Order: sequence, then structure tokens, then C-alpha cells
Amino acid sequence: MMHARRVFRWFALFVAFGACTAHASTSSSEITEMWWNPGETGWGVNVVLQRDVAFLTFFVYDAMGNPVWYTSDAQLATTGLAVWTGKLYATNGPWFGGPFAAGNVNVRRAGSVSFTLSALDQAELTYTVDGITVTKNLQRQTWTNEDYSGGYLGGYSIANTNCFPAHGNGIEEVAGLVAVAQNGSAISITVSAALDTCTFGGAYSQTGKLGQVNGNYSCTSGVQGSFALVEMTPTISGFTGRIVGRNQSCDFAGALGGVRRAQ
Repeated sequence: MMHARRVFRWFALFVAFGACTAHASTSSSEITEMWWNPGETGWGVNVVLQRDVAFLTFFVYDAMGNPVWYTSDAQLATTGLAVWTGKLYATNGPWFGGPFAAGNVNVRRAGSVSFTLSALDQAELTYTVDGITVTKNLQRQTWTNEDYSGGYLGGYSIANTNCFPAHGNGIEEVAGLVAVAQNGSAISITVSAALDTCTFGGAYSQTGKLGQVNGNYSCTSGVQGSFALVEMTPTISGFTGRIVGRNQSCDFAGALGGVRRAQ
């Protein structure tokens, strides 16, 4: 129980730190997603992230209830906060069922937008259209869970801290074969290297495209502890995730993942 409580505290700090700093696969945590408010079904914001530029597409409605679209190419703040800000544009153009003449597209600046990642699965959206300001709390929309089952070539790289004895502090890297077995919410990740094999097992959950595992791990070397694997992101080529936890000697934080093995 002591380890579980400590990992929970580290995990909360880890997520808060991740939401406020620039790092990971682009210049920040991944925000490419369909964002919505579950209590307000019928509108939303599509976000596509490329490095530090987030392209936002709103599908909302005007005062008469007619559908209207707004877009923005918001820029990541340079202050270290996970905040994207930009101009908001309204467009109209040729009918979709006829020839599309790009010269007939009209673009008008309608206002501004700010998208703030407050946690890995939560964001605050503030936008102004023609002098009217709206603020919404959003979350990632989940359509279906990913299945990570399979074989990978990879491993983990972690920084050990607060170790006892202190000589355990520092970078620890393990490379080898990674085997993932997933059955519903149960998932097991085994990293097999030349001198050690570690198995991470726990309960899988997902918000939007990002997965998370909370559980315990043990290694053939005798090392064991608890962990949280967050921001798991799959592609057709493999997966990555950020890991934080505690074993008998150290706190640790880093990354775990792999490339899918050829069949």
C-alpha cells in the first residue's frame, strides 16, 4: 500500500509536470484528438498537432442554430506552458457539390483562441468570435480502445533518483525484445534483455488515443515495485509511453516502448 500511494503521488506530479513543460514526441504532449464536453454532445473541436503548431477546427452553431466552422493555426507558447494561442478564422466558399474554385473562398478573421492542456486528458478552450467570448472545459473523446498485443524490439530508458544506496542514482537503459499481451483491461509488458527480464502488469485504460497502465512489475534480478505507464501512443510501427514508479531502492521516471517486429 505504501508503494501504491507513493506511485499515485508521483503519477499526479508526473502528469502535472507533463502538462506544463515542452517535451515528448513533438514539442509537447500529444494533443491530436477529437476534443469534446460529454455534457454538450453535438459540437466539438478537432485538434491536429505538428510539432508546435496545433490546427484547430471547430464545428459549432450560430445564433440561428445553423452550423458554422472556425479554424485556427495556434502556436505553442514559448514560456514552457502547454498553451496554444492563435487567430480564429471564419470561411465560406463554393458549394461542395460543384466545381471547387479556390479563388471564391472568403476568409475573415473572427477572433482568437487559446487551448490549454491542464492534464493529459483535460483541456480548457477559450475563444472569442466577433466580441463574444466562450470558455469550455474539454476532454478527449474515446471511440475504441487500442490493442497493443504483439512483439516489439525496444526497451526502456529511465532516470533513477532518491536511491538508497545513492550509487543507484543515474540513467538506466535496457534494450531487448518487448512482448505485450492484452486481454480487455488486463495488460502485461515483458522486456527481455541479455541479463534481466522484467514484466510490467496492470490495468489498462484509455482516454482518446492515449493509453495508461497502473500496476506492479518484477524482474528476474529481484527488482520489483509499482509503476504508472502514461501517454501510451500506438502507431502501425510500434508504441511509446512515459513511465514513472518506485522499486525497493529508487524512484524512477523515463520512457518505454518499441518498434513492431517484422512478421
